[in-house]
Amino acid sequence: MDAFVGAAIALVADDGPGAASIPAIARRVGAPTGSLYHRFPSKAAVLAAAWAEVQGDFIAALVPPLCEARADLAALTLVEWARAKPLRARFLLLNDFDSLVEGAALPDELRATLARQEETLDLAFRALLGGTADAEVEARLRFQVFDGPIAMLRPHLLSRGAVPGFVDAMVADLHGGIRLERVA
Repeated sequence: MDAFVGAAIALVADDGPGAASIPAIARRVGAPTGSLYHRFPSKAAVLAAAWAEVQGDFIAALVPPLCEARADLAALTLVEWARAKPLRARFLLLNDFDSLVEGAALPDELRATLARQEETLDLAFRALLGGTADAEVEARLRFQVFDGPIAMLRPHLLSRGAVPGFVDAMVADLHGGIRLERVA
């Protein structure tokens, strides 16, 4: 991983998006500010590269269980990913991409990478849906796999505490308590 990207991830995860200024990123790496501009055209570009790095890792973990149509396993994988990578989890799950980049123009290559990542996750989620176009089923699955587990993780990520085992039990209960009828 690029040192500037790693510094941006750590700064945002530890102190929020406002902490990831160009001077702060360079200082964290121990490099002159100008050297960051040799790699990235703007603060938004380094933050978008950080997002792509972390989101790519997150997607790589979730795609296999999604493609196996295992909503329960995907949700538990999300929790385990956050537990194993708390800095990355705080960066990705406690922030919003649009707020990080504030509408700034991004290099085409970076935009393409982010679009490919989103498409990969969307295709895997579509595999989980199994061809149904039922809006309720889709909403329930999004909640079971993403929204519910992220909400359960949020207080632990915010407090920087360890993710307790009962979060796994709560996620498992969530999957045991909601029946989904697939529409063929």
